[in-house]
Amino acid sequence: MMFFKPVVVSTFAILATAAAPTTTTSQCNTGAAQCCNSVGAANSLPGAAAIIGLLGIILQDPSVVVGLNCVNIVGSACNQQPVCCTNNNFNGVINIGCTPISL
Repeated sequence: MMFFKPVVVSTFAILATAAAPTTTTSQCNTGAAQCCNSVGAANSLPGAAAIIGLLGIILQDPSVVVGLNCVNIVGSACNQQPVCCTNNNFNGVINIGCTPISL
C-alpha cells in the first residue's frame, strides 16, 4: 500500500505539467500580450471559420489556437482571456497561434 501513494502523486504531477502551457506577460516574446473575448481551436471556436474565410487566411493546422476580438493588455487588466499570439496582423479581429498567459 505504501508503494501506491507515491505512484499516484507522481501521476498527478505528470498530468499537471502536461496541461496547456501558460506563460507570463514578460515571457511574451512575439509582441504585446493580448486580451481576447474568446480563445480556442480555429476549427471549433464559433465564428473563427467565418472570419478566417472572409480574411482569406490559410491555416497550415486547422486546430491552431486563435483569439477573437483581441486588444493589447494595458497593465494587468484583462477580464476575458489573456494570451500571447504569434500572428497579430489582423487588427485584433483574429490572432493566430495563441498561448494562454497568466497576469
